[in-house]
Amino acid sequence: MAEVTQTQGAPTTPTAYAYCAWHKGVTRDVRLIQIDETGSGPGTGRQKFACHPCQIRYGLVPLADRP
Repeated sequence: MAEVTQTQGAPTTPTAYAYCAWHKGVTRDVRLIQIDETGSGPGTGRQKFACHPCQIRYGLVPLADRP
């Protein structure tokens, strides 16, 4: 009987897609740029994400990279 072998390697990481608020399209590898507070209470803010090309084009700095 033949033996089945599996290729050993690094597990693949799923890629997430999200909406870029600057070029108004779905893309991958976006970063959180801004949170617009619209009211009081939890969950009332709107988050804006930008893809890497838009970050460069518009000089956007992700929230996680700000001092």
